This record gives sequence, structure tokens and C-alpha cells, in this order.
Amino acid sequence: MKPIIGIDINEIIRGRWQKFDQCYVSEYGLDGVIEPFDTFDFRNHYKFYDKVETINFLNEELPDNISPIEYQVNPETGEAPVDAFAFKKETQNISADLAYKKFLYEDYVFEIFGAAPLLYKNVDLDFEKFYKMYMNKYDIRVISRENFLSIPATLFFLSKIRSRYMNYHFFEDNETIWSVMDCIITTDPELIKSKPEGKKVIKFIRQWNEQLSGDMNVTSIVDIIENKDFDKLFEVQE
Repeated sequence: MKPIIGIDINEIIRGRWQKFDQCYVSEYGLDGVIEPFDTFDFRNHYKFYDKVETINFLNEELPDNISPIEYQVNPETGEAPVDAFAFKKETQNISADLAYKKFLYEDYVFEIFGAAPLLYKNVDLDFEKFYKMYMNKYDIRVISRENFLSIPATLFFLSKIRSRYMNYHFFEDNETIWSVMDCIITTDPELIKSKPEGKKVIKFIRQWNEQLSGDMNVTSIVDIIENKDFDKLFEVQE
């Protein structure tokens, strides 16, 4: 059986952090950004606060005799006369954690997961070269840790990069993905630290994982192509 290798797309193919940072600054400004700016831990390096939100719920018991004029929006206020009785207003307490999740998985989910840039120009072509070179020797798959709300946007991102991989795995926890993969190529410090005995991890060196060590440490996929140390990782399995 071929060794199964998972390529984590975040900060290797997809520049998710770059887009997250751009969206955060656009929404909240620079004051909430905590150094270092080059980070993997969004929750703890960007400030989110407890807040109260007012939400409008549609009143399903509207009368049938509302004049069409009542629906005309006032260009100065952005409201229509019908709004006063068409909607019920409720306030909700939003915790900082929930505000973060709403920002990431609702308000900017497409921008961060779907419209994020490639990490560098032609990175997708480098990975295609890697795949073609090793596809007969290894079972190479694309992986990503996702919330179910982010999967459609991630699929859109993958559709744009000329991806030729046959298998894709989206997962919510590290234990699940490690139960499937023999080796993971990643920058994620949590994935690196959670590697089970007998598995392999190829670490792409980034500022946020400098203190961790992988079975192989590189800066890009180009460093793996035609690298004899890469094949040596699997000699026991072969």
C-alpha cells in the first residue's frame, strides 16, 4: 500500500492569513492587531470583544392591506415606513469568541477561504509538478481543517488553482486527519505537535512554528522535489 501524504493548503498554497488580516483591518482597523503580524493563531493575535447586537426578525403576522407606498425606502434614513411593524427587534449578547467565529465563518467566510491569494505566484504549478513526480509512488491528497460553513468557499478556491489531485479531505480535528494520513506537509503548529508515533510530518518553516521540529524541515514544495531525504522518510514502509 502506498504511504498516504496529506498536503495542508493553509499557508502552503492558500494565503489565508494574508486575507484574514486584510479583512480584519478593513473591519476594525489596526488597533486590534497584536504583534507578531505574521501569525497562525488568529484568535489570540487579533482582538475581538464582547458586544451587544440588535437583530431584526421578520414579523410573520403582517396585515394584508399594507400600501405599496409603505415599502418605499427613504434614501436619507435607509428605512421604509413598513419597517416599524414588519420587523421585531431583539438584542443578543455576543461573546468575544462568538464574535471571532462569526467574523471568520459568516461575515468574511468567502473572502478568507475562497478569495484568499496563492501564497506565491505559480505555487499551484509547483505542487502540480510535485504531484506528477510522486503520484505513482505515494497516495497524495489535499487536506484542510475546515468548519462546515467554510467548505464551499474552500472548494471555490481549489477550483481556481488548476488542482489535479484526486482526493481531498476536510476535517475538524487533528486526531481525525492523523488517523488517515501517514505523513502531513503543513505549517500548522498544532498538527506538528499532535503527530502520533510512527507518523511523519514535513514542516514548512514559518515564524509561528520555528520552535518545533519536523521529520523534514523545508521552506517550500520546491525543496522536496527530487530531494533524496524525502524518499528516505518512507524507506521502512516500503
